[in-house]
Amino acid sequence: MFQGLSLEQAPPYKVPLQFYITAALYLIAFSVLFALNASTIVNRFDYSSIALTHLFTLGFFTHIMFGSMFQMIPVMLGLPYKNVVRNANVVYALLNGGTLLFISGFLTTTTALLHAGGTLLLFAFLHFSMISLKTVLKSENKDFMVKSFAASFSSLAIGAVFGFLALLGHVGVFANPYFADIHIAFMLFGWVFLLITTVSYKIIPMFFVAKEFPQKLKMTLYILIPTTLLLSALVRELELLTLSNTLLLAVALVVIGFALLSIKILKARKRKRKDLSITLWYFAMANITIAATLFILTLFFTNEYIELALGFFMLFGGVYALINAMLYKIVPFLTWFHLSSNMVFEAEMSQVITKAAMQRQVQLYYGAYLLMFLVPLSSYAAVAAALLFGLSSLLLLKNIISAYKYYKEYIQKAVTI
Repeated sequence: MFQGLSLEQAPPYKVPLQFYITAALYLIAFSVLFALNASTIVNRFDYSSIALTHLFTLGFFTHIMFGSMFQMIPVMLGLPYKNVVRNANVVYALLNGGTLLFISGFLTTTTALLHAGGTLLLFAFLHFSMISLKTVLKSENKDFMVKSFAASFSSLAIGAVFGFLALLGHVGVFANPYFADIHIAFMLFGWVFLLITTVSYKIIPMFFVAKEFPQKLKMTLYILIPTTLLLSALVRELELLTLSNTLLLAVALVVIGFALLSIKILKARKRKRKDLSITLWYFAMANITIAATLFILTLFFTNEYIELALGFFMLFGGVYALINAMLYKIVPFLTWFHLSSNMVFEAEMSQVITKAAMQRQVQLYYGAYLLMFLVPLSSYAAVAAALLFGLSSLLLLKNIISAYKYYKEYIQKAVTI
């Protein structure tokens, strides 16, 4: 089941867990701010909308993705990060300091906080990108996994730079109406989507006993996506908007294609038993398909409601559900395998986080998702949705902490024997 994994290269267990626990705390903060601000949001350019979006993406997505990479790169590729604990702590400090200042700047409309937070975030992203690129490029066998990871880390760096330039544009420095869109494109398609596809190549066959993704897809996606995004950004700067939108249309179609293909592969898996993570995966891919379709519509005409719906389906319905699904495979596995590495063999993955605990958390998330459709009609719906999602986030936090407690309990037993 775990063929091809380099278990001896893994960093300490606490490295990914500190990112995961912090990520869940940010979800709780997001729930509170959503209840307070949702009824005032008119379009994606509102400061409250930008603050909520980045609290979700920086606070949750980025923490989970960074924490996972510190663990996955050494295990999947057999390539350990140099000084992993120190580097993880540096990234963690920069990311949290930057996120808190950045969100505070938007909520209080304080330029100094925005720029201070943006600077820290830029350093966090660039530092993480550079150490990750340096790590994966050490590989002697530069296969599609190495190249795919390298492409996603490069996209992260590019997206971060354009995000910082877009931020400076708020005070007239490097003001450019396209920087924000380029930032979003590289972060969403280049960083998040490419990383999801790369991890999926390993996780879906390993955890779900499913077929491999087509080799042609693995060998072309890491070239196609960054190249298309770069060309789109270049021609957009040249005011060739039709050509730029055509290139982005191609990227959106690739996203839809991958979503449908992953569903097909999972449907044809050998082990057909019900699995909460697979249900979440189907749910996430359905939302991502809807979001990509809405994205295509925005290429042809501007509508603030479609843009808000796009963000909802892509981030809240799609990427969040996908990360939730992966967490419930990754956290039990990491806990079990770190215990096994310490010669503790009686631990069981199925007991790290119980199925009942996972189901309660996910059911509350589904409830919040459904209530979100009523938010445009009633501010009470926003409060109710925020309450359910806040409870779901608390349970997610509890589940991650329970995994840590499980690890500590068995480690202590091993020490006393």
